Amino acid sequence: MNPLAGRERILSVLGAQLDATARGSGNCVVVEGPFGVGKTQLLQAAAMEAAERGLTAVVGRSGGGDEPTTPVRLLINFLRRALPGADGLEELARPDGNPFWLMDRIGELVEDAARRHPLVIVLDDAHRIDDVSALALRELVRSLASSPVLWLLARRPVPASALAQHAFDWLVDHSAVRLHVGTLDDEAVVEVCTGVLGAKPDVSVLRWADRCQGNPWLLKNVLRALMKAGQVVVLDGTASVLTERVPVGVRTAVDRLLAGMPPVVRRLLEHGGRSGRPFTVGQVAGLLGEPATALSAAATEAVQAGLLRREGGELAFTHEVIAEALRLGASSGDESAKSAPATRSGAQDGHPVTPAVPPAVTGRPSPQEGGDAAMAARAVVALACHGDDAPEALARALRLLITVGRDADASRLLDIAVRPGPGAVTESRRVLELAQRLRGADGHDLSAVLPRRSPAGHDTPGPDRTAVGTPQPSSGDSPLWTWLVRALVAVDRFDEADAVLTALGEEADRFGEDWSQSLWHGQRAELMAAAGRLEEARAEAENSLRLAERSPSEHAVPARLVLARISTQCDDLATASEQLRRVEQLVPRVPAAERTRLDWALAQFHAASGRPAMMVRTLIDAEVRTSPDPLLFAEAHTAAATLVRQARQAGLGAEAEQAAAFARHIAERNPGVRSLRGGAEHAEGVLRDDATALHRAAELHRLAGRPLAAGNALEDAARVDRGTGDGSRAVQLLESALDLYLDCGATRDTARAQKKLRRLGVHHVRRLGAGRPKSGWESLTSAELRVVRAIVDGRTNREAASVLFLSPHTVDSHLRRVFSKLDINSRVELTRHFFAHEAPTPVPAGAARSGSTG
Repeated sequence: MNPLAGRERILSVLGAQLDATARGSGNCVVVEGPFGVGKTQLLQAAAMEAAERGLTAVVGRSGGGDEPTTPVRLLINFLRRALPGADGLEELARPDGNPFWLMDRIGELVEDAARRHPLVIVLDDAHRIDDVSALALRELVRSLASSPVLWLLARRPVPASALAQHAFDWLVDHSAVRLHVGTLDDEAVVEVCTGVLGAKPDVSVLRWADRCQGNPWLLKNVLRALMKAGQVVVLDGTASVLTERVPVGVRTAVDRLLAGMPPVVRRLLEHGGRSGRPFTVGQVAGLLGEPATALSAAATEAVQAGLLRREGGELAFTHEVIAEALRLGASSGDESAKSAPATRSGAQDGHPVTPAVPPAVTGRPSPQEGGDAAMAARAVVALACHGDDAPEALARALRLLITVGRDADASRLLDIAVRPGPGAVTESRRVLELAQRLRGADGHDLSAVLPRRSPAGHDTPGPDRTAVGTPQPSSGDSPLWTWLVRALVAVDRFDEADAVLTALGEEADRFGEDWSQSLWHGQRAELMAAAGRLEEARAEAENSLRLAERSPSEHAVPARLVLARISTQCDDLATASEQLRRVEQLVPRVPAAERTRLDWALAQFHAASGRPAMMVRTLIDAEVRTSPDPLLFAEAHTAAATLVRQARQAGLGAEAEQAAAFARHIAERNPGVRSLRGGAEHAEGVLRDDATALHRAAELHRLAGRPLAAGNALEDAARVDRGTGDGSRAVQLLESALDLYLDCGATRDTARAQKKLRRLGVHHVRRLGAGRPKSGWESLTSAELRVVRAIVDGRTNREAASVLFLSPHTVDSHLRRVFSKLDINSRVELTRHFFAHEAPTPVPAGAARSGSTG
């Protein structure tokens, strides 16, 4: 099983339970522990091990009281695949069915399926389970106790006041094995530090580790934020940290953590963290104007989750790093933050931190402004609180909007960002900085609409002085806040886009009927899809559709288009067709910007259906001189390469040239955006059969955090290399692409890559299943063998990671697993085993050893 640092004992217990299930026994295992100790990773490792042993694994995550009964839904979806001919399956999905008959019938069908093939049911976040789901789960575990069904459940400790938790506690006490997951010991902490940093930690790193108190989630996020901030130096294989201050990137991780908490718990933590000292429930209740009883229950939940601890009658943060991160993001305009110290984390020489955008941004929108302006203002505030890099992120986002013709939206966002207010010196400096970055973007100069202020705050006379504050008409009907999110995603600022969405979600109630949760979930689904997290994107899109009846029908369009694209990627063309049909019915009401996404989804559907000419002419037709919206190439970073590929297949040379030119145009006008450069290199590489350009594209997409785009570029590079006779390099590239597709859950891409590998005569791909040995050379998986070949070839872990398009941490994990299976502890022994069992793969000509594929 995947050797998670410090979790060998728990992994061993889970492995024994899987062995017992494979032999025909059933059981229930509950993995418990506070936030961040790695319960999710343990379940993921167990699910992977179950698949390798030939067991059927069904994996899900509880979503709380507003979600359908998660265990029942999981099992119904499983039964549809396992027993396609069974009677009454569709009746089970009816929401008005008798719940007791439903549980009995599902239990019977699952028992029947498990007799044919042992089953592992994995449910994460079980502490968020609703009452009906908890009762159903308890009865299903009891009724299936004698069947080869293993339940693996993970939960945080929560108050047992609700019916759901009483039912779950009964299950734990009477029918389950309980595994407690605690903090990491010192040895495991060192292992985590080494894995994240790719080097041995020194004393300065271990001091940071002590501040994280053995919590792996917090430790990893702190180290990654320090690396992103450029505060980590590696010298002679030893890593050092150059600062004692909490990096701003930790705030993003904390925001994501709090997003999974009940709103009242979030409010307690956010306001309690700003004081910088222990606090009482009464103090926070006074600040929020909320009943102390509600906050007392929230405090109990935060303590049980491991976020707070009690010190007599006061509460304090278990991890001061989290409190520091909350103070780091506190708004300067927030009255509750006035008691915070004058020098927060990130301040220098005793001076207060300068906000990332002017203090005026943090003010409330004026009464005459509508809900759209208020939402956009809150979005800009959230971006400002994200860190010192906010002006750069905003500048890149606005530049992109100008490039694709959304000048009015860019101008309105800029108007909000520089709204006059107190702090004129700071405001003037930030305004000039932003203007300089925007100057010359695609022939536009937004600095012309900026307020001209001297450091003293007086207007500067001049003929080109232009007042701001009058809202300009939008270039489309989409809410302004969505344009900020879309632009941030397009320029690879995933963390910033996530922070903006999180902040907007927290204030949903405040905006009343002007706020659409359906649209919010749809935008979040687009973010997840762009990052290659397809299952999360699907879940967000499904949430959007469940909430669609409360919003205008066109607000569900982004979610439907995400579902259409994901369904196409997963070879479910029937679902894709249905979602596209539903959107096309709404075309008169669909905002113009969403029609660009619709055109792309239709084009992908035509490509998957084997209609290359129709795919191309959906977007470009040289004969009638129709061209796509530039927004397409800004948001869909593989669009140009896909168009070139399909156009060449259909003999449409002019359209292929046009697609590559569009991508090049967008990239040139947005310098510094890796994925746009990658999209242009990718299109050029496909057009010219240029392997060098394709390798550069794959590396750029990987660095930008777009694994599916990187996989596509690798696949095209493999085709070119194979054409030049370099079959071994083609195999290596296809295997790397396959790893990326598998990680993302892209079924269609996975099948295509596997088919190409079979055509190349790849015989070393091992079949996953119960028949594989657990140790020795034959126990190694295909992914492990690829890492072994790179290491035996003399590469370091980082060089191997670059060549295989993996992270150094993944390479390190694979190697530790290989060493364990072979019972060795050195690379010399690994090399000896390799030459004893397999011939070495020749080094590809021109293969880079510096960590770059370009």
